[in-house]
Amino acid sequence: MVTKRPHKRPVRAVATHAARMCLVISLLLAIPSPAKRSAGQATALPNIDQIEFDGDLAGKPLRLDPQADSNSMWRLLDAKNNVVGLVARTLPVADDVVGYRGPTESLILLDPDLNLTSVNLLGSADTQEHVDAVAKDRDFFQQFETWGWGGPEADTQIDAVSGATLTSLALAEGVLKRIGGDRPSLIFSEPLQPDEIRDWFPEASQWDERTGQVLNSSGESLGSVLRTGPLSDNLSGYQGPTELLLKTTPSGLVEAIRIRSSYDNEPYVDYVRTEAGFWAVFEKKTIAELSEFDPEAAGVEGVSGATMTSLTVAATLVAAAKQAQQQLSSPPVREPSWLESIRWTTADLITIATLALAAIFTRMSWYKIRWLRRAWLVWVTAVIGLWAGNLISMALIAGWSAEGIAWRLAPGLSAIACLALVAPPLTKGNPYCNHLCPHGAIQQLIRPNRKSIRNRKLTPAVRRRLRWLPGITLSTAYISLILLPTIDLASWEPFHAYLFRIAGWASLMMAAASLAIAAVLPMGYCAFGCPTGRLLDYLRRTAISDRIQTADFVAASLLLFALIAVRL
Repeated sequence: MVTKRPHKRPVRAVATHAARMCLVISLLLAIPSPAKRSAGQATALPNIDQIEFDGDLAGKPLRLDPQADSNSMWRLLDAKNNVVGLVARTLPVADDVVGYRGPTESLILLDPDLNLTSVNLLGSADTQEHVDAVAKDRDFFQQFETWGWGGPEADTQIDAVSGATLTSLALAEGVLKRIGGDRPSLIFSEPLQPDEIRDWFPEASQWDERTGQVLNSSGESLGSVLRTGPLSDNLSGYQGPTELLLKTTPSGLVEAIRIRSSYDNEPYVDYVRTEAGFWAVFEKKTIAELSEFDPEAAGVEGVSGATMTSLTVAATLVAAAKQAQQQLSSPPVREPSWLESIRWTTADLITIATLALAAIFTRMSWYKIRWLRRAWLVWVTAVIGLWAGNLISMALIAGWSAEGIAWRLAPGLSAIACLALVAPPLTKGNPYCNHLCPHGAIQQLIRPNRKSIRNRKLTPAVRRRLRWLPGITLSTAYISLILLPTIDLASWEPFHAYLFRIAGWASLMMAAASLAIAAVLPMGYCAFGCPTGRLLDYLRRTAISDRIQTADFVAASLLLFALIAVRL
């Protein structure tokens, strides 16, 4: 008698599961950002009460100029309207710096020399326990007080907050991004308005405030505008410095110069402004030629009746041209490679090594050796769980789906997340749940054997009903995220308890309760409570992957709900 081999449908199975993966990817991409803001909210005037003032500023009546300058900073003024500092938000400049769930916004205070004097946490999309732990750590914030504009020395080690590494590092990197780039002018901080140069470029349709380039509607360059304020603001006439505007042609010749603003007295400034012969000395030169120009050697005389003001203007032109030429001739700062930009820690390196070791264990079938298996479970619990805190959770997956993966700040956790999500559909296995999850490892260590008096058995009917719980929890969590993106899913699972330095009592109690259940019901939480495990199991390719499952209808319904909710 010939036994017929079961008919296999590998092509259909692969196609069906590929469609299933596309469905999951669509669901993840549909998760809205927990930190979604409008442009107005991102640049709103900060509340001065949110700033901590120390030293000479403590106790003084201070206020913020409601008009932000060209660098999106607010001037801090004293009772006499003297500028005593600058205040800036780190967002939206640091919108792409993601922590555990999303970006973290800070309020920074700089002194008149553009040195950081304080950093205050404004808000974060991260889990509340992480945010609270960072906000309470004064030592963490004090390290910023030694930073000048551009950040600390390249080899400076930024100390993260224990238990809230991702949130604190995201905050620090956001501060670095905000104080990077060209130094702003504290004195001439008013942004240049298009109307100020309309007579110079009547055909202009675009103007790049950063480069000064002016373009017409066809994208052709009409020339550029150079502000001297951000380049040189420390040369004073009678009462202060003067800011100038230089119009240059596309070929680079200075075609016209005008005074934009000045701290000197009228009518001296007006004398200089209207003296055409004075400006003609500097026109028809390139920026490079102006940078090497010596007014005294060239016999430049001051404007009659405004000698000091005009000579200061001449010196300002040369100084600003030198600075502009230096910026143009300086070699571009080399951007670090993707590998150099990763922040490696000992925990990350050991986590990556653990993943490599897990592959060896699987290849060599060492998991079948009882004592080696138990040693592995202890290692995972201690290293991946209690030390590094690199656990996959709904909160993490949702946050990184909406905001991007924090692979530069957390390479170890990113590697585990990648393995957890990619391995099930590719290898038909679930290595994270089986070998790398610390909570699952503890359950394996304490699980009662079949003959143990602790072992409790459930009837098949009860087991079938309980197996619906992880899926129901996962679906409820997804609906909650769509309706309320800021919801904290960390409290829905026990994994946050492994960050025991900052974990709340709710997470600790949930972890303890789930382990107590697992002590009498083998792998109780994994089997009947874990929504993250249910998601990974749904991703896993199995012998019945060619069949349409109930979970597929649920996933499709959730995606339809998400799309409708977005439109509404």
